[in-house]
Amino acid sequence: MEQLSFKLDAFEGPLDLLLMLIKKNKVSIYDIPIATILDQYLEVMKSMEEMDLEVSSEFLVLAATLLQIKSRMLLPKDEDEEEEDPRTELVRRLLEYQQIKESIEFFREHENYSVGLFFKLPDAIERPPAEMNYSKMTLENLLDAYKMSCIKLERKLPPPKRSFSGIVGHEKVSIKEKVRKIWNGLVSKGRMLFKDIFKGVKSKPEAVASFLAVLEMIKLNKILVEDTGVRGEYSVTKITDDDNFNFEEIED
Repeated sequence: MEQLSFKLDAFEGPLDLLLMLIKKNKVSIYDIPIATILDQYLEVMKSMEEMDLEVSSEFLVLAATLLQIKSRMLLPKDEDEEEEDPRTELVRRLLEYQQIKESIEFFREHENYSVGLFFKLPDAIERPPAEMNYSKMTLENLLDAYKMSCIKLERKLPPPKRSFSGIVGHEKVSIKEKVRKIWNGLVSKGRMLFKDIFKGVKSKPEAVASFLAVLEMIKLNKILVEDTGVRGEYSVTKITDDDNFNFEEIED
């Protein structure tokens, strides 16, 4: 096996490591050379163990997934049947993760857009001025709240559409429509809980689109996200008194 000849930067989890390997190998995310990437992924895991770093179950699960994909790609194909590429679901997960990661990095690099995120102190405080900056931890906590919403959501969701491969197509969810739905809810109610945004969500792609919609609205300085004081619970409030919103500003 070819040894890993490049230095890896710090990575935050298995999908982050996988994206880094894809980037370092200069290959397309849509055409991942599974055998090569798997070998390098396992090599990194081995190095982590040698350095006495904790290897979480998430890394092991993804390693098993890569092995399964590699095995499926080695199986002879039936020329009479059109089979889905075994990498399709992995690519979808990577694209979702990459999109969320890029949104998070945007906020870290552009603090002037951070007006919508701050911690609520124990004593009553006034709404912060526009120049107030968010803390890195605040954004991470919001991401944790999203993850918790997804965990609760997965317990209620029906089998994913990939279980019916060949019968239904892949789902594409509009971020713009999610922004419209959230905004209309805020115009009507004035305030909602972050977790309420995920009520009625029927799939993981829809949950991702909902979260990205929240980030877009914060970036455009349309909403305020506050820590309610209850662990992992946030409130979402419309900042402006103007009910108008140019939804064409939102890119899907």
